[in-house]
Amino acid sequence: MIYGVGIGPGDPELLTLKALKVLRSAERVIVPGELAGRVLDGIVDYDVVEFPMGRSEEVARRVARELVEFKGDIAFACLGDPTFYSTFQHVYEEMVRIDRDVEVEIVPGVPSFTAVLSRTKTFVDFPVLITTPGRDRYEGIIVLKASRPKEVCDWLRRLGFDRITLGRRVYMRDEAFVDCDADYDYFTVAVGLR
Repeated sequence: MIYGVGIGPGDPELLTLKALKVLRSAERVIVPGELAGRVLDGIVDYDVVEFPMGRSEEVARRVARELVEFKGDIAFACLGDPTFYSTFQHVYEEMVRIDRDVEVEIVPGVPSFTAVLSRTKTFVDFPVLITTPGRDRYEGIIVLKASRPKEVCDWLRRLGFDRITLGRRVYMRDEAFVDCDADYDYFTVAVGLR
């Protein structure tokens, strides 16, 4: 099995229990650079792979092939969360090009933006936008507390987001991915993509 493991914003104490379990049970752990490696010092042994600017696609292809061909459990551990602006995304896309049926499990990690909010004691109970510099068009939108799925789906479609995923109680015992006609549930997250 190949694991994409989020190791959080930099403090080893912010590793999740699941991340620790996966990292300790993997036969090999790879990190994309020394900064990520420092989080794991004294926790597990790891191999550092540098992703230099201008050659990162070439490195992603090489690492993807190595991961796909590895016989056993291997973890690619990245800072933050593997699904959010991470090096693992590029490696994952290359792995899928090599083998469409590759088995991958993603272990979420604490993202940098929530770490900043925690450090500054900033509480969010209002709409926010998370983006990168120089962007004036957004390809995705995430709606927290999408408790009325039909209304949320209609709103997303009006905004031009036609690929909609609704996750209800994700990672809880009664996790489900539902359609837009689902009943009310406070713990629903909607993801709309163009």
